[in-house]
Amino acid sequence: MDKKIYAVSEITTIVKGLLEDTIGNIYVKGEISGLKIPESGHIYFSLKDEFNQIKVALFKYSARKLNIDLKDGQEVIVYGKLSIYGKKSEYQIIAEDIQMLGIGDLLLKFEKLKKKLAEKGLFDENRKRQIPKFPEKVGIITSITGAAIRDILKILSRRYTDLEILIKPTLVQGEEAPGQIIEAIKIFNEFDDIDVIIMARGGGSIDDLWAFNDENLAYAIYESRIPIISAVGHEIDWTIADFVADLRAPTPSAAAELLVPDKKELLKILDKQLKNIYNLVISVITNAGEKLNSLIKRYAFKIPQKIYEEQIQRLDDVIININEVMDERIKGFDEKIKNLNEKLNILNPLTILKRGFSIVYDEQGKLIKQSNQVEEGNNVKIKLYKGRLIAEVKEKSE
Repeated sequence: MDKKIYAVSEITTIVKGLLEDTIGNIYVKGEISGLKIPESGHIYFSLKDEFNQIKVALFKYSARKLNIDLKDGQEVIVYGKLSIYGKKSEYQIIAEDIQMLGIGDLLLKFEKLKKKLAEKGLFDENRKRQIPKFPEKVGIITSITGAAIRDILKILSRRYTDLEILIKPTLVQGEEAPGQIIEAIKIFNEFDDIDVIIMARGGGSIDDLWAFNDENLAYAIYESRIPIISAVGHEIDWTIADFVADLRAPTPSAAAELLVPDKKELLKILDKQLKNIYNLVISVITNAGEKLNSLIKRYAFKIPQKIYEEQIQRLDDVIININEVMDERIKGFDEKIKNLNEKLNILNPLTILKRGFSIVYDEQGKLIKQSNQVEEGNNVKIKLYKGRLIAEVKEKSE
């Protein structure tokens, strides 16, 4: 019986595959130890607890996304894939993100809510509303003192001046922020002429942006009649609001650029199109001129007076025919109008009232047709040809 003999690297490869395929991505908490950041920009350290430790490698492309400065002794949560470093046959975590321990708890809450709302269809692309290409009125929900509103207004004023802007100041951080933002969305939805809403906030940590991960706010965005652009944080920041909104802008400034076209660019395009139309017209005129010159050279144009007189006669015939048809139609319309006026006069209630009849209503204005609609002592209103009377019912009979 032949025995399979493995090389050391084969064993490492097998174990690495088992770890990556079986366990996949995981969250691991611990304390940073032995932090090293070489010139390559990659980050290496050990993640330890009271009893054990595991190596962590955070490569440069993932390290750029970090919102914290790593230090030895920090309690963190590492998110990544369990793998093996072949050279030393050491198992390690290939990290994709690192957060402070408290922040890590928020990430878990974020992922749980994200999964829940996704299953309920709040993120579905086919339910999202179209952002208008040329909005006339926009509502902005943000902090009035933040940099986000200044950036938005600066870009909007530069790109597209023909825009009416309404601002609803709210908190964008803290426990009271979600409620204020929800209320602002409801207020804007009471307007009939607002084309789009921008919900904006500058960058920050996941804790700073947590107001936009509120479940009630997600439903308010989902139920909004008006399309909403979410412009929260920086390009690497994602919130629940971003997933529910009709359009996610990476920054508040980008929201303004996505909302309206650059008027200068539009004018350039228009100018180019006008030039194209001008060139087309010149071309048509040139071709027509060439055809006219060709026709003039023909025999018929050697006797222009005859041709002119013939065309004038044809024109007169057409005008006479048109006038005759119009006269007949006008006579027909006059007869129809006369008949309609006679019918209307017959049906006109004032004509009936003029002959001495009247119309009786009860106190609520309901037309009285039978005596059993009122009781003795009730007041009634009587409409005459000229004027009205109010009378009391003294007696009634069937």
